[in-house]
Amino acid sequence: MNRRFVFAVVVSGLIGSLPQMVVGQGYGTDTQNVLTPAAGGMAGVSVALPQDGPAAVFGNPATLAQFKGTQFTLGGAWVEGYPTVTRHGFLDPEENFSVTSRAEGFVIPQITVTQDLRERGLPGTLGLGLAGTSGLGAEYRGKAPAGSFINDFSAEYLVLGLNAGAGFEITERLSAGATLTLGTGFQQLGLVPNSAMVHDYALRGTFGIDYLLSSVNTVGAFYQTKEGFTYPDAILINDTYRDVRLDQPETIGLGIANRGLMDGDLLLAADVYYKLWEDAAGFGDLFVNQWAFALGAQLTQGRLKYRAGYSYNTNPINHDVGESFSGLPLLQDRLYVLQASETAVINQHRLTAGIGVEDFVFRGLNFDVFAGALLKATDDFGPHTTASVAAYYLGGGLTWRYGLGS
Repeated sequence: MNRRFVFAVVVSGLIGSLPQMVVGQGYGTDTQNVLTPAAGGMAGVSVALPQDGPAAVFGNPATLAQFKGTQFTLGGAWVEGYPTVTRHGFLDPEENFSVTSRAEGFVIPQITVTQDLRERGLPGTLGLGLAGTSGLGAEYRGKAPAGSFINDFSAEYLVLGLNAGAGFEITERLSAGATLTLGTGFQQLGLVPNSAMVHDYALRGTFGIDYLLSSVNTVGAFYQTKEGFTYPDAILINDTYRDVRLDQPETIGLGIANRGLMDGDLLLAADVYYKLWEDAAGFGDLFVNQWAFALGAQLTQGRLKYRAGYSYNTNPINHDVGESFSGLPLLQDRLYVLQASETAVINQHRLTAGIGVEDFVFRGLNFDVFAGALLKATDDFGPHTTASVAAYYLGGGLTWRYGLGS
């Protein structure tokens, strides 16, 4: 097999043929707080003024300083969607077909605890948590006509993050914080005959600040380092097992929140993210750097909180990858098929809604639920391959509050 094509298959097969599990994700493969109990109803908006513990622990760590007392959140989300790859434009009608991934949906956990340190004389809050931070997955075996290249695809990719960090008040207006993530990554390439499930561990850091501009306006920012996994003996090539390097990208986030309307009952917030996919090993040849913009609102009416959100992101797909194989039409076409399976990351529009109830059942217990949809998107990969997907997710959580409350 051509070594150049083998490399393309390794990279594209890993990243490109895994659309199912991450359907409903944040941006690219990262969940980016879109599945936390309260922020999930606000399109993940949380950089300046998060409304739940997981959004602070796994977002801007400086905002941990906003959480008082002791708070424990147990939550998660169910993600569902069925991406479709269509082959068209061939003279032989048997070569024209559509195949839809039928992999099961997936549960993404969101579990955190925050502990106020002010009783110990320290103006800050510790945060610990476990969550699904990235993932992909698909099942195409036997779904396409006999002999089709895509029949060899079956793959999963999942990253769980264990976070520990703290946010402290530097002044009355300024807070700063940092978290350390121990990530556990599991992956199997989409090439069934020569790959197996393997895993690796990696560290990443997140550093943030949060500033109170006025009594009603807050701004925040964070920087997140790469998370570099090297999966040992992940694929068999020419009778030799090879490692596969795969990085989650550096991310920069900015956010602003306003609580000045309707006597403070209406919260309006916006976040901007920039993801450096081009510098991430494994993703760099297939993705381009990505912008994401999210808007969220929360209206408080007594014990009830009504939430809504919308986000838009640029499509991270690098459509120029196949051009490097222009002199090898068969290999170029196969690469387009592999890349087309990235349907989980082509969606650009997200709508969300949610509701929260304070003192649910008994005092000190909050209940939050949310739903979201990635509106249907379609993209072309070369002259004969089209991919499309719409995705949906539903989640929620319970938060127990002790001590000073929220």
